[in-house]
Amino acid sequence: MDDLILTSLFLGFLLGLSHALDADHVVAVGTLAAETESLKRSSILGLFWGMGHTVTLAVLGALVLSFKWQIPATYATITEVLVAGMIIGLGGLLLWRASQPLTLHVHTHSHDDSTHTHVHVHVQDQEVHAHNHFRNSLRTAFGVGVVHGVAGSAALTLAVMTTMPSTLLGLVYIVFFGAGTIAGMFVMSTVVSVPFIVMAQRATHWQPRIKACAGVFAMGFGSILAWSLLS
Repeated sequence: MDDLILTSLFLGFLLGLSHALDADHVVAVGTLAAETESLKRSSILGLFWGMGHTVTLAVLGALVLSFKWQIPATYATITEVLVAGMIIGLGGLLLWRASQPLTLHVHTHSHDDSTHTHVHVHVQDQEVHAHNHFRNSLRTAFGVGVVHGVAGSAALTLAVMTTMPSTLLGLVYIVFFGAGTIAGMFVMSTVVSVPFIVMAQRATHWQPRIKACAGVFAMGFGSILAWSLLS
């Protein structure tokens, strides 16, 4: 393997790191990291985002290299609009969850030969809620990564990949790019979650408001991105 190929693969890794810093990626993963209260869990979300992104690139890359497909000019615009819509949805979901910190619970019990039903409003069972929600967040993070994988910069990556001298090296390039993206999102997701974790530990009453602000910001960012693409 000559120096030019090694340089190209290393460049692919660096491009993957840079790709993770794109504004739409940071905002999207921020809506997920905002709901975690652990640096470890936030980091894992970044890993799943990167894996979803890499899976999409691997599939698209294999098709492009195998069938010599040309990516249409409208591809980037359509997929970026899809990403914008997804970010708006993620922001809206975060805003909705931040506005509902309480849960409604119906409790039925019997005593003195009679049965009573009581309705309680209380804070959610944090342990159970966090466990179930984190599993859902992992699936969401993977799906978000998949959607981003088909968007604009990924198309550019595929274009660069086609300059590799063989299909095998093109796929190796995807692996290096994907590794860079996973590493970048691992770090980015961890960093983005820090303010939310600190707020959860030191100012619990402010946590829903910070999450709500993050949700509104994501919706605004997604709307501006969609407008700029469609105007």
